[in-house]
Amino acid sequence: MRSSPPEVCIAILAAAALGVTACTQGAYPLDFFNEMHYQPSQRREQPDRLAPPPDAVPITGRRSAISFDQATELQNPVDRTPANLERGRQLYRLNCVACHGQNGDGRGVVAGYFQAAGFVPPVAFSSERVRGRTDGQLQWLITYGIGNMPTFKHLLNEQDVWTLVLAIRELGGQ
Repeated sequence: MRSSPPEVCIAILAAAALGVTACTQGAYPLDFFNEMHYQPSQRREQPDRLAPPPDAVPITGRRSAISFDQATELQNPVDRTPANLERGRQLYRLNCVACHGQNGDGRGVVAGYFQAAGFVPPVAFSSERVRGRTDGQLQWLITYGIGNMPTFKHLLNEQDVWTLVLAIRELGGQ
């Protein structure tokens, strides 16, 4: 069986095209074995392309972490208006009543369980311990928690925490 000249030309052109493409793809054009030593690597001295520039300013809206001592200087940015006080009461009923009680006296439903287990009971808002704290310290305690009190930084935004401070001050008689 003899092949015709057009078939020979097609075979030669196909082999040439295959050879040219094989040479341009690298040593292993077909990835039969996906192994790490065939992957493109990054040099350690090169900076990460996804890292932000060193002088970048974050705009995520997240609050920055501060110490309890630094929180002493913070002032409540939420005005003491009837609407804000009502919002603070609502937040208090949703998040705080179980431990601190309806009136902020530290006699919530859970308080008895704390005492039975030997834990420190929730504090009353009329106590000197709370009245002596600044608004910034109360905001910090609500945000980060202390002792048996959980953190609320993932549950409440910063505006709500400050509004809750207004409600705590109201329940404490301040």
